[in-house]
Amino acid sequence: MLHKRLAASAVILTALGILLHFDFHHPLMGVGGLLLLPLLLVIALMATTELGEMLIKGGLELRLKHVLVSVALVHCLTFIPSLMDAFSSSGYPGDCPVGRVGWIGVGSVLAMCWLFFVEMKHFKEPGGAIQRLANGMLVVAYTGTAMSFLTVLRTLQVSETGYDSAWGMCAIISVIVITKCGDSGAYFTGKSVGKHKMSPILSPKKTIEGAVGAFVCGMGAAIVFGRWVVPAILAMVVDADVAGTSAEVGPMWAWALYGLMITAAGMVGDLAESLIKRDSQVKDSSSWVPGLGGVLDIMDSVTFSLVPAYLFWVSNWLTVS
Repeated sequence: MLHKRLAASAVILTALGILLHFDFHHPLMGVGGLLLLPLLLVIALMATTELGEMLIKGGLELRLKHVLVSVALVHCLTFIPSLMDAFSSSGYPGDCPVGRVGWIGVGSVLAMCWLFFVEMKHFKEPGGAIQRLANGMLVVAYTGTAMSFLTVLRTLQVSETGYDSAWGMCAIISVIVITKCGDSGAYFTGKSVGKHKMSPILSPKKTIEGAVGAFVCGMGAAIVFGRWVVPAILAMVVDADVAGTSAEVGPMWAWALYGLMITAAGMVGDLAESLIKRDSQVKDSSSWVPGLGGVLDIMDSVTFSLVPAYLFWVSNWLTVS
């Protein structure tokens, strides 16, 4: 089982690394992140399918086809700033009241309106409509609203530094690295010295010792990332517009706190998916990825970490211009 997990992880990380390389060094139409948008949409729709099917297997009613439309709507609206940067001569207006992150809220409300419209159109007798709406919005919130912050992080705008594409790349890679280092720390520490169960019903294999290992590895990964990886990524930026300017990372205590919070959010996300799987009585969200399960099994810790990560990055604690 472990060798399958390691092999699948190696393949995924290699493919992701190649894609991130091209997105950073050869951005589509000169806009960092634009190359990733189709992939982010596909990931969201695959996760939506998995989550929807788990809920249905658990005996809950759901109009999955329309939920997929709703999730796609949230993500596509979140893509608007990047598309305007690519196709508009003036780019996305910096003084737009909606901003870049506001499209997620707009899309989420429109998605809810769509699900209501579908239920109104098909309504014949009392019973079932409210449950389908609630189930549908749970999926939209999970794979639409929360996952949309992947786009926001990659297209992050750090004012007055000139390194926007580089900071966005640092932001999205940092979340993946920290959460997965935390996952690995929990796994190997729990295997080695784990004795005290953390959540025996939801996730019997998770231990308190494993959680400590996750925090240590997550914080260590964050410090290493901030101390060495971020400066290396920033050094790759070759742009006349940033010549003569400097950009430095924030203090290491901020990066350690960042690692702590991202790891904690990742653990909550992991347990949240365990709750859904336990309640639906399924082992893995799907079998698409040998050794790892499905997209939800890969993204569970990342998804809940995206909003805390965004708040840290926009706070400028991690960046010094």
